[in-house]
Formats: sequence, C-alpha cells, structure tokens
Amino acid sequence: MSVTHLDGFANSCQEAVKAVLHAITAQGEERRGHLSDAKSAVDMALRDAHSGEEWHLAEHLRQGIKDVETRLRDAS
Repeated sequence: MSVTHLDGFANSCQEAVKAVLHAITAQGEERRGHLSDAKSAVDMALRDAHSGEEWHLAEHLRQGIKDVETRLRDAS
C-alpha cells in the first residue's frame, strides 16, 4: 500500500496498517514493538481526524489492532 502526498491522517493510518502487517509476521519482542508502533500511529490518526468518517476509520483500526493482539496471543 503506497500513496503519495499523504496528509497527517492518511499517513498515520498507512503507518498503522504497515505496523500491524509487520507484527503478524514477527515474533516475540519485535512483534510487541510493531503493535506498539501501530497503536501510536492510530493515536496520531485520531488526533489528526478532520471528520466523523476519519475518526470512525481510526477507531476501526484501533479495534483491528486489538483483534490481532488477541489472535496472536491465543496462537502462541
């Protein structure tokens, strides 16, 4: 996924998705680091949201990160 000329919100969302994808393929401490990065990126997206739709998307990303954390924890 790549977009040029991203604003703050879009860039934060893209960074969150990339971090989650890296977390899925990583192990141990590296995985936790990627999930932490994803959470930070979503927090930034929420701060940069300019509309209800953007805020809603960021909240879905936040919930997706929680789901990934749960599934990865259950799998290990």
